[in-house]
Amino acid sequence: LISTGKDGSDAVLVVVRDSGPGLDPEGLGRLFDALYTTKPGGMGMGLSICRSIIEAHGGRIWATANVPQGAVFQFTLPVG
Repeated sequence: LISTGKDGSDAVLVVVRDSGPGLDPEGLGRLFDALYTTKPGGMGMGLSICRSIIEAHGGRIWATANVPQGAVFQFTLPVG
């Protein structure tokens, strides 16, 4: 499920929710680190690259658990 809106700081908010296996709470702090992966064949670059692009445009990205199952990824980008 993908939704968009405005957050309180005059930025666009994009929210992506899934109902997959979810996120390991122990790995949340490293989720956006380069070379960190939870997949056997993963390179650990995808979310790190996403963070770099979003931050380069003045935004931020974060992830939380989607209760009862799955993950929620959210990011903001400035309107102007």
